[in-house]
Amino acid sequence: MSNSWSKLRPLSKLDQLAETITKTAFILSQNHNVITSYIEHKGANFRIASLKREEEFDVLCRQICVDKTTYSFIPHNHLDRGLRPDLLIGLVLFVDDQKPVKYLFPSTVWQNPNQLFTNTAVKHNEYGISVNKKTFADLAEYAFEKQILNY
Repeated sequence: MSNSWSKLRPLSKLDQLAETITKTAFILSQNHNVITSYIEHKGANFRIASLKREEEFDVLCRQICVDKTTYSFIPHNHLDRGLRPDLLIGLVLFVDDQKPVKYLFPSTVWQNPNQLFTNTAVKHNEYGISVNKKTFADLAEYAFEKQILNY
């Protein structure tokens, strides 16, 4: 099967796939349990328990299909409880003919916006993730396999 991610229709399938990939990574982790999935998720897709830290975290999933766009966003009003250390963002990058790549970061990255993590109010108030040649190297710091060790 060819991985032509940009041809998947409707586009919401990539959102579902990003959530499934992120959730599966937590399920396969020795130190985490997925304890709740949210159906109406204004603020998170699911909740995990960190066995190592004995804490719980909400996880909100986003995706970027690089062959279509290099930007993803979360409207401010979708984060009812605001930016917080116990809200993690799971980002999955899809590139045609390549395996998806996972990233993980706390929502608090938007407290100090930069070129990668933007906080704009141009048309709408939104927290953005802008992946381009300048910011791609910065994104490596948030590789899922590296960041999951922090939670």
